[in-house]
Amino acid sequence: MNSNDKSLTVSSHISEERIIPEKNKQGPFQTVKTAVSNMNRNARALVFLEPLFGIPHTMYIGYLTLYMLALGLSKAQVGIVTSLGLIANFVFASVSAYTADKLGRKKTIIIFDLISWSVAQLIWAFADRFSHFVIAYIINASVQLVGNAFVCTMLEDNKPEDRVNIYNFIQISGIVAGFFAPVGALLISRLTLIPAMRVMQLIGFTMITSQIIIRHLLISETSVGIRKMSQMKQVKVWQVFSAYIPAFKRIINNKLLVLILLLRSLNHIQLTIRNTYLAVLVTEHLGFTPGSMSLFYTVNSVVVLFVLLFISPLLAKITGRWPVIIGIVMHIASTVILLVSPQTQNYYLLILSAILIAAGTGITTPYIDAFAANTISDEDRAASNSVMSMAMMLLSTPFGYIGGVLSELDARAPFLLTFAIFILCLVLLYFIIRREKRTLTVT
Repeated sequence: MNSNDKSLTVSSHISEERIIPEKNKQGPFQTVKTAVSNMNRNARALVFLEPLFGIPHTMYIGYLTLYMLALGLSKAQVGIVTSLGLIANFVFASVSAYTADKLGRKKTIIIFDLISWSVAQLIWAFADRFSHFVIAYIINASVQLVGNAFVCTMLEDNKPEDRVNIYNFIQISGIVAGFFAPVGALLISRLTLIPAMRVMQLIGFTMITSQIIIRHLLISETSVGIRKMSQMKQVKVWQVFSAYIPAFKRIINNKLLVLILLLRSLNHIQLTIRNTYLAVLVTEHLGFTPGSMSLFYTVNSVVVLFVLLFISPLLAKITGRWPVIIGIVMHIASTVILLVSPQTQNYYLLILSAILIAAGTGITTPYIDAFAANTISDEDRAASNSVMSMAMMLLSTPFGYIGGVLSELDARAPFLLTFAIFILCLVLLYFIIRREKRTLTVT
């Protein structure tokens, strides 16, 4: 490791430690108020408008796989749709830095949010065959262009020590939407699955399109975005890939960042499998009705909100990586419960599993995201985020199809895979902790 890479590792460690204060004398509500006041206008607009996206998304997301199966797709075809979507995510991620820098963060967000969500949801609303879902998933994958610009807009012009709070609040804004999950179940009970899903997609189109327009009026271009647009005036799309080479080298040469990237990738893989095949496990193997999924998502929302508001501030006083370890252990326990639950509609075990998944997500996700965010400088953020997103998509791509094949064999099989993934996450955390201790020893 050369001196530049060593300094990057050290600075990332210092920045990361700064977001975990040694003492927090404020009460939880005062802490929330302080955290909100420290966020700039862009971050507040992105965070507090998120429920307009989250409400319809939470209503239908748990039923999307069941919707495809009800329209005649096989589980393997669902897996193919998921994997093709991940490939498209990879392609769009490869040019996300270019669009964020060339068009600016603000323009990129509105253009590709309208394409990736408004257009895709209209297709989902009227889809009735395999090819329709393939097209919708590919169009929806252009959200990768939004994701890079969204993160840049959310983080740039904010202090590094405030970023973990921004990630917490973006989660909270999305989680609040989870309380509307029973609306989806109610629609399904009244209309049956397919008509209800079509209605939910049209509701989503209306709410999300409104959010995109309102948000565009509130946010402004970041200082880094203005500078990048000026620098990119004469740069062509094919030239941007040359910027990935130094960004890729910086990531590869930073062993700590490589480990964090692998950890984020494994987390993305398990989320892909869980989001796609959880409804299949709950309905086909555990014997619940499709509407029961709303209970799972409502419990998930309540618990994650509680964790982020009250548990995370307490865990923030703990030095080291124990909060992440605790979160992963909760995921493992939840997976075991789902695997061993009897096929008798045991609501107690379903709720316990939902609680553990929610608590694990609420604890681990902000920490893992902050690890990477504070390891990357603002000047390198667009290119580095793009490279990291591409790597995550590439590593995740086969697992949509693998999950489908496993689900054809047994509805529990994809979750045996997620169990193994969580064990690998613990192994990676062990090496991350060793790398951080070695860095401290060297310095």
